[in-house]
Amino acid sequence: MAEEMTSMTDVTFDTGSNTKSENVPVQVTSIRLNKDNYLSWSAALEIGITSRGRLPYITGEKPAPSKTDPGWATWALEDSQVKVWIISSVSADIQPLILRKLTSYDMWTVLARMYGRKKRVLRTYQIKRNIYSFKQGDLSVASFYAALKTKWEELDYHVNDVWNCGSDHELYRQKEWMDRTFIFVGGLRDEFESIRSHILNCDETPGIDGVYTRVESEEQRRQGLGNVLFGSAVIVTSWDTVDFCWDLHPEKRLTRGRPPSGRRGPPMPDTNSPSVEKAKLSSDQIKELQAYISRLSTTKEEASTSEGA
Repeated sequence: MAEEMTSMTDVTFDTGSNTKSENVPVQVTSIRLNKDNYLSWSAALEIGITSRGRLPYITGEKPAPSKTDPGWATWALEDSQVKVWIISSVSADIQPLILRKLTSYDMWTVLARMYGRKKRVLRTYQIKRNIYSFKQGDLSVASFYAALKTKWEELDYHVNDVWNCGSDHELYRQKEWMDRTFIFVGGLRDEFESIRSHILNCDETPGIDGVYTRVESEEQRRQGLGNVLFGSAVIVTSWDTVDFCWDLHPEKRLTRGRPPSGRRGPPMPDTNSPSVEKAKLSSDQIKELQAYISRLSTTKEEASTSEGA
């Protein structure tokens, strides 16, 4: 039904003494309601309806007047506009459930009752299970944090409990956000182990937004450093190959300045030879590299101190 509707409809209605004409869009959101996305659908549709000045129709603040009332025709037309927006934003299998409802408020209420908090305990369990198993993987820090926040918002919707004591509620919220901080840092990739250890060893753990800012800054720093190291004129000499890599073959490490007997690698290239290209770093690249080495040393010292404690 929604697919057959045009994108814009010309509407004319009588306001008593004047006739008003306006173009009304058939859709105010691209999100279609199904059995699992009520939270995002209702938020998007409510924004669209509000932007058109029709929010009171779905909240019940603008009930139907008497049919003998001079304003009834205008109300009926505007309420029908909202009904069209709702019908065109739900999936085809849901449309028959609301088509015969008398008002847009009735439609909105039925959908909220059917899909809003239906199976609340089961949905809460599913969301929490998904949150605790969620890891960063290949996502950027920003995308990982945004995905977690979306899941937390949905969880808050389904566990919107009523508290009689405001102070107890505040303490609970503080504990809840501390747990979410642990979930966030715990789900990061292993490359963020250093910043994770630093955050968790602080005397006072910052809030979740502060933690995110620190981790995201670390990611940006690493990306910038990668551009310096791999985008500059840093070269690998011919003797530093896979066969003679000390990290892969520790037995080939130099012994008192000489390779182990019988395991000499290729001779060092003559750096004065015109055939060998010398690496050239700008002063800014050198300064950034020195700053990175200094930060590495600081991180190692902090890690050693925390292990000793």
